[in-house]
Amino acid sequence: MSESISTENRFNNLNALLRVMLMSLRGYWTQAENYQKFVYIISALLIASGVFHMGIFLLVDEPWAGPVSWRKPIVFGFSFGITNLILAWIMTFLPRHRVSSWLLMGTLGIASLVEVFLITMQKWRGVPSHFNNETPFDQAVFGGMGIMIAFVGLVIVVLMLWSFFSLKTTPSMAWAIRIGLILLVFGQVFGILLIVNGVQTTNYATASIFSEPGQLKVPHAVSLHALQLLPVLAWLLLFTNWPESRRTKAVVLAAAGYVGIVVLSALQTFSGLSHIDLNLLTALLLGISVIGISSAYIAAIRALRQTLLLTGSQAA
Repeated sequence: MSESISTENRFNNLNALLRVMLMSLRGYWTQAENYQKFVYIISALLIASGVFHMGIFLLVDEPWAGPVSWRKPIVFGFSFGITNLILAWIMTFLPRHRVSSWLLMGTLGIASLVEVFLITMQKWRGVPSHFNNETPFDQAVFGGMGIMIAFVGLVIVVLMLWSFFSLKTTPSMAWAIRIGLILLVFGQVFGILLIVNGVQTTNYATASIFSEPGQLKVPHAVSLHALQLLPVLAWLLLFTNWPESRRTKAVVLAAAGYVGIVVLSALQTFSGLSHIDLNLLTALLLGISVIGISSAYIAAIRALRQTLLLTGSQAA
């Protein structure tokens, strides 16, 4: 009987915690400024586009890889949608200057929407979206994509710099946001190198390093997702009974691990090596980095569980 009551209490506590988390997420929407909601809506459209094209991919018999595949609208829809969502959310912790904020968020939302639209349009036309200069129209599309991504990159740089002067949140969340934005900027730099490499590889003295654009995709992709992983960790820790100093240490540990993975992937790329061609030192760096990230998340999950148990014992 006592065991069933204990189980019921844990279930009720879990429901209560989930409700609190849901209220937190809902609060970000209800308290958001219109410029944030503008980007939130665009993010939802981009993610919905990714879901729609994923459905098409599952129904048709086409390969995932290749310059003309459903992978392009799927990946870019999800990537831009989620990244824009988090960038708009970060504005919650920055000063609310109506004109400048609308300028930043309006540029981000419109440029991202146009970028993903052009990529998706080229797939529906049955032609490559990137490095396609076959016709004047295709050349104009690729040029337009470059302009849109330049606008997006400019907004990201401004937000990164702004976060170091005016960010108002807990230290743990501040660490997560700032490191995430820094790595996102590095992701843009890797993206620029990827494009330049695809256009003019012969201008590099060490052409073997850049001869395959796919080599740069790893540090490019890894850097982009730090802004998703680190703030989520910091947000989860807000619902634990840990003191802020301990939350900050967990976020810094995960951030250090993520930086280690980015550095490792960049070293492998610029050394002309495969990302699985590791020596003892690089394998050790990878292992330590993965352990840092995973241990921070495991500790956060355990802390949430302890919070549930503590709440249950107090209620009893």
